[in-house]
Amino acid sequence: MDGMIGLLAGLGGLALGGALNAAAIRWDERLPARYPPTYCIHGGHPLRRLRGLPALGYALTRGRCPACGRKVALVYPFGEAALALSWALAGLQLGPSRELAAALLLIALLYVIVQTDLSALVIPDAVVAAGIAGALLMRLWSHPLPLWNYGAAALAGSGLLLAIGVLCSLLLRKEALGGGDVKLYVPLGLLLGLELTLLSLLLASVAGLAGALILRLSGRDARQLPFGPAIAAGALCAYWWGAQWVDAYLRLLQPV
Repeated sequence: MDGMIGLLAGLGGLALGGALNAAAIRWDERLPARYPPTYCIHGGHPLRRLRGLPALGYALTRGRCPACGRKVALVYPFGEAALALSWALAGLQLGPSRELAAALLLIALLYVIVQTDLSALVIPDAVVAAGIAGALLMRLWSHPLPLWNYGAAALAGSGLLLAIGVLCSLLLRKEALGGGDVKLYVPLGLLLGLELTLLSLLLASVAGLAGALILRLSGRDARQLPFGPAIAAGALCAYWWGAQWVDAYLRLLQPV
């Protein structure tokens, strides 16, 4: 049964990935809502629906736009494949449960913000607002923890990150974090709960510092390093393995 759920979730992720890619590209290019749902990013040519699915369309067109022949960026088919794989693994792990819907929402939200943050260094308010609405509905429908816990997580996660950003901005005398990073922790808190939200913030900070250090050591400018991918990595690690890590840590603190 779980195998079938994983397969269906993976196929759903493959189908949704094209729409999420289109949404991310559409926002980045500031395109109007009436623009064709799928199109070539080089010449703006409308694409047939089947070829608008990057993973499938990339194979069918051999990685080129059928209208102008220019190469399609690999990030889109690989991103869609990663989303499909993540959804499939979530289906295998959680099976036919309400929490599976929360996991799929979390993965989809993080997928879009990573795309926009990497391409434009921005986490759009519209994406965060959609995530908040979805997370609120999700937790009203299914809440393994008390509802107050999720509300406290949203406030604590965004509040702590705001405090960290203000402190770093004062020390560095420049803006250290964008408002989108802070606001993103509202839907993340609603989905993760208080304990995992705090853990995800710690993991994201470590990942962000590691990325900045690697760039500095390689002689590249670390000031334009987006924090969204680090937040996504921290949130996903906390969601899937955070409870086990916290339990293992607490056992280490217990007296022998």
